[in-house]
Amino acid sequence: MQTRNEPGNAMNTFLDRAPNRLSVCMIVKNESALLGRCLRSVAGCADEIVVVDTGSTDNTVSVARGEGATVVQSDWRGDFSYSRNISVRRASGAWILWLDADDVVPPASIPKINELKLAEPARVFGFIVKNERPGNTGSEFMQARMFPNRKDIFFERRIHEQVMPSALRAGLRLFETDIVIEHHGYADPQTVRAKAGRNVGLLLAEWDNARPDPVMALEIADSYSMLGDFPKASHWYGIVLEIPGHRQVQPEIASQACLGLGNISNGDGKYEEAARWLNESLVLCPNRSDALFSLAVAQDLAGNLEASAATLRTIVSSAAGKTRIVGVDVRESRIKAYLRLERVLFDLNLGAEALAMAKDAVRALPKRPEILDMAGRVFLKSNLLMDALHAFEQSLAENTDANLEAYIGLSRIYSLASRKETAVQTMAGIRPLFGARPMYWAFWEILAGPAGRAQVPAEIDRKEIDKEASTLRKLYGIS
Repeated sequence: MQTRNEPGNAMNTFLDRAPNRLSVCMIVKNESALLGRCLRSVAGCADEIVVVDTGSTDNTVSVARGEGATVVQSDWRGDFSYSRNISVRRASGAWILWLDADDVVPPASIPKINELKLAEPARVFGFIVKNERPGNTGSEFMQARMFPNRKDIFFERRIHEQVMPSALRAGLRLFETDIVIEHHGYADPQTVRAKAGRNVGLLLAEWDNARPDPVMALEIADSYSMLGDFPKASHWYGIVLEIPGHRQVQPEIASQACLGLGNISNGDGKYEEAARWLNESLVLCPNRSDALFSLAVAQDLAGNLEASAATLRTIVSSAAGKTRIVGVDVRESRIKAYLRLERVLFDLNLGAEALAMAKDAVRALPKRPEILDMAGRVFLKSNLLMDALHAFEQSLAENTDANLEAYIGLSRIYSLASRKETAVQTMAGIRPLFGARPMYWAFWEILAGPAGRAQVPAEIDRKEIDKEASTLRKLYGIS
């Protein structure tokens, strides 16, 4: 029996399927805790839901059926495309929207998806996927998510499965939209590492030296980088760049490999080498924001603050762009650029520019706690105490449980306003949340003096406390 891991001999047209109908297709295993939320989020746009279960031992199947899904039972073959293509084959709608169980389609996206169902089937639609983390944090990238239901469009690759290679061969192109899908699967660093370990094994099993695939080599390199195995990551990034001709055909892939090598060089303290790789990445893919940020880091650490500031200004001015094939985390790069620019500008004694930058950042990203914390620090060092107070309070409104920086900012303001007792009470009250972090004890010592130092638990690394104390004094203007 033919599967959609290979193209069909004949192409069934868009009209062979139910017109203007959307089939939501998924593969799952032991996802009962998340699946219901996902399926309910697409109730307003899905005309059909097809769920392929690959061997759940919990009540995933009953959850899916309870939400009206058609459930297909299948064995797991270590091949994500194989399983996804089963779901696509069972779909009857003219359009396919693929999701993961830890995806959520927000209400604002539903009417936009319904509009796309009426479009001509001449392209694939890219959605903005936001990797959500606690406290309104995370990154985002563009990904092909909705495509016509045709035999010549199918998922490929055992891992990091994609429809775009087959769509491009069929003459379709990616059309980027502003439709958002929230993805909640990468909040836990241990989960990220576990997935990277799983992925690299599947990728190596599929690798063919006789037909080297730059995309697959890049995915292997990225997986090793996530695992912290940088020698192997460097080796595979090198393989990407050695494959003949792909720089011209897939410059984004080569650019990503150069970025990976630049980041590894930055981590090794080889800043000139890092800058060379990162500039090459930008030649291949101009103005990609993640490469610009890594270049700014290399320039900063090499002592070239003026160049670093100029690069960071490019990112926050929105001049930096994104690529279509490689997921560039534009939002995260811009946030990191604002945060680094705060320190670089003060190091350059450009306090007035830092203040203008902080106000611009809050206007651009008003609900990001790390941006509000940064603005609060800039306002604090600019003697705008009420503005700083409001920024830190707003930051805590967005994220309470993981926002030590905002509590430190508030306590610093209390101290400057001759309310040291309130500052001490505030920091003592949050100790159950943050008592394992050296940053907490660094500020506690600054606040409470020798008595505070005597309270530091023995298991907290003294070197880390001293390092954090130096950083806090600089960030919060503590003499």
